[in-house]
Amino acid sequence: MNIMNNKVLLSGLITILIISLMGFGSPKDVKAKDVKAEGTSKSSDFVIEDGVLKKYKGSATEVIIPDGVIEIGGGEALANNGLNYNNTITKVVIPDSVTKIGMCAFYMSSGLSEINIPENVTTIGQGAFSDCDSLSEIRIPESTTTIGMEAFSFCRNLSKINIPESVTTIGGNAFLGTPWLKAKDAESDLVIVNNILISARNAKGEVIVPEGVTKLAGSSMSFSAIIKVTLPESLIEIGGSAFTSCGKLKEVYMKDNVEVIGDYAFEQCKSLEVLQLSNKLTEIGDIFSRCKRLKTLEIPKSVKKIYKYIFLECADSFTILVHENSAAHKYAKENNVRYKVIGADGKIQMPTYTEVKIKKGDTLWKISNKYLGKGNRFKEIIKLNNLKNTTIHVGQKLKIPVK
Repeated sequence: MNIMNNKVLLSGLITILIISLMGFGSPKDVKAKDVKAEGTSKSSDFVIEDGVLKKYKGSATEVIIPDGVIEIGGGEALANNGLNYNNTITKVVIPDSVTKIGMCAFYMSSGLSEINIPENVTTIGQGAFSDCDSLSEIRIPESTTTIGMEAFSFCRNLSKINIPESVTTIGGNAFLGTPWLKAKDAESDLVIVNNILISARNAKGEVIVPEGVTKLAGSSMSFSAIIKVTLPESLIEIGGSAFTSCGKLKEVYMKDNVEVIGDYAFEQCKSLEVLQLSNKLTEIGDIFSRCKRLKTLEIPKSVKKIYKYIFLECADSFTILVHENSAAHKYAKENNVRYKVIGADGKIQMPTYTEVKIKKGDTLWKISNKYLGKGNRFKEIIKLNNLKNTTIHVGQKLKIPVK
């Protein structure tokens, strides 16, 4: 009886084991499926608003971005979207629907080694792939027109980059710190891509930028040892910080086709003495601060707008040459900037006085010392303005004798 019961029990256990093996597969197969599920992203991992991928919430090593997404990132600089500041992701698959890779989209995704940029992408934003240390190769599609500043900066293993002719804008330091740019710098003092000068960090002495170059990318010549630079007629734009901290730079000559000069373009060029501006400029921003040796500068008649503090910390004797009744002429008078007027005949007029507006804290002694070189010449100001005493008021305009 006991033997019979044992046989029935054994038979039942064998049947259950067979069923389990047929229905669920081996323990090895179950484990493999689990690993695959963990390694690939799911649609629920993404926060998408109006076609913009705002956030990735998963932890997969391979991220497949859903079809229909138009833009990746799109957030503020350095904001965490889940794809950046990530050391887990190794591969990203981007759908053909994407047209823009936004600011800092994959910033510091240190494990990312494989990514496709589809043919419809037109813009790669600022810092989009900066500090992606595992990237070794990138192919930019022929649809792309803009590569933002620092887009691939400090990708320390990025040695192969394909840049198509469709790219017409390359931001400052787009490839700084990459083996690719280091190799290009070693080949030539002037690295030019699609008529854009992107690096001249190794240039020194006198530099003549060749005809055909249409833009100087931001920071392209900054911190270099150049002394004199002649820019070509083909040049249209000088990017922001293009010459920043070129401590030896003394002379810059540009032709009349330059239409845009970015902010801080000549900041802290402490040796700069000669700067020839283009007659096509319409606006001058904060580009000359701390140019302590720049004594005179002609502002073209074409300029309609000037940044208020443009000449911060320039030489005490700094003088701008302005065309009569131009925007620069008005600017100089309103901001107490020393100036000389260029008449209709093209010759510098010799004014007998300049005009300043009294600010809080001003005294006749201080004004005399600043504009005439000696505080004790304040009596000349009193005489020219028919003042009865030394009392002056904020907002009052005074004529100052020519030094």
